[in-house]
Amino acid sequence: MSSAVIAAPRYSLHHVAIAVVVLLEYLQSVMVAFGSAAISRGVQASPQQFSLAAACYAAVAVLMILSHRWWVQRLGYRTLLRLSLLVFGAGAVLCALSDSASGFIVARMVQALGGAAFFTASRVQILHYQGPSRWQALLFLPFGIMLGTGLAPILAGALLVQFDWRALFWVMLPLVLLVDVVVRQAVPEHEPVENERPDQVHPWGILLLAGGVFLLQFVLERARFELWAHGPLLWGLGLLASALLVLHLWHEWRRSAPLVPYRRFTSERYLWGMAVYGFGYLVVSSCSYVLPLFLAEGLGLSLAQCGWLLGLTGLAAMPFAVLHLKLMLRWPNIRLFLLIGTLLLAAFAWLMSRQQPAGAWWPLLLAVFLLNGVFMPFLLGTAAASTFSKVEEKVFSHAYQVKNAMREVANAVGLSWGTLILQQRSELHAGRQPELAPGQLMLLAGQDFFWALMLVALVVGLLLQLQRRFV
Repeated sequence: MSSAVIAAPRYSLHHVAIAVVVLLEYLQSVMVAFGSAAISRGVQASPQQFSLAAACYAAVAVLMILSHRWWVQRLGYRTLLRLSLLVFGAGAVLCALSDSASGFIVARMVQALGGAAFFTASRVQILHYQGPSRWQALLFLPFGIMLGTGLAPILAGALLVQFDWRALFWVMLPLVLLVDVVVRQAVPEHEPVENERPDQVHPWGILLLAGGVFLLQFVLERARFELWAHGPLLWGLGLLASALLVLHLWHEWRRSAPLVPYRRFTSERYLWGMAVYGFGYLVVSSCSYVLPLFLAEGLGLSLAQCGWLLGLTGLAAMPFAVLHLKLMLRWPNIRLFLLIGTLLLAAFAWLMSRQQPAGAWWPLLLAVFLLNGVFMPFLLGTAAASTFSKVEEKVFSHAYQVKNAMREVANAVGLSWGTLILQQRSELHAGRQPELAPGQLMLLAGQDFFWALMLVALVVGLLLQLQRRFV
């Protein structure tokens, strides 16, 4: 343990480091998603090429996340984070200088090499604290996530109005330098919990992992555009990707010193927690794609209005994160909080399915607030507080690496689902009513998406109440 960190004041620079490191990743990723149309036009990328950039980012991130502790054990935490910030900043520069789709794809892969370390590193730093001070430190992680998520659409909207898409990446440079100053002064070099045996990378294990991850991300990316035209081929490639990942899991399972000790994470509590996480990330990623399109094209909101609506409702989540933690400490009823989270999601989806252009503002504000401000803290926050409660601290980093790798895959799946549903429903409504304008088609397709999401939320809520392990 780091006595210097534990003996620090109640709110120290180390707490700030926990928040700003993860903030940086969420700020950039949400700004890229918000400004996707402008970026695509700027680098002359087709929707397929821009989607490929997201898939390549996710694939590189998964590899770096699963090898996170291996790097920490060889470089030290402070050094790894500073190098990650340097690479992340270099990737932002390359993105801003990109003039082609291929250049942008490579630049985003460079950003992933650095940015993949941020989320896991922020969470593991909390293990430097014990007792009540750990709960105080834990709040800084969701604060960083929500602050980054909330500021991103506001900042992106302002930058796109005043400058152009390149500003979304240039603005990261002073932020990277500022975070580097905090990390250099506050983050210890050593791990909070040492491992007796260092992680080891085996060539076959990493090759199977790389092949499976890149092929899976390719299939998910192509499925958004070619599922109907090349369905059998994509299913075949998906099965091959799954086989490679299963072989990687089997290979690492048999080793005495694997890269990630998967055999330590087979409890039903952990698996149920990962399922809840996966569902939450699917919802968040699909809504992050559908919502801006629905608001702008379906409801006719301007870019600035979309940014402020999404941003302010995201920032409003911060006090609810505190409320959720206090309620969890007083009434640790996991299933109750999960039920609340799914019911709030269903309420959000129902309200969104009833939205009309030029309608009243308050139902729209309430709906988006239920997603950003309440659903995410209550469902994802509950999963975070419960999934890892029984995980040994010596393998906590590994357990969190697996969770964050799953997050990247779930984000890609959610994005694909959102795209496919909007595409399929738009084509269906266009076939039934050919006279409808594109905006009306987006409105109808979006309403269908939210109706389906409401039904899924209710079914998931029922399943979570019936299970008896994740309590």
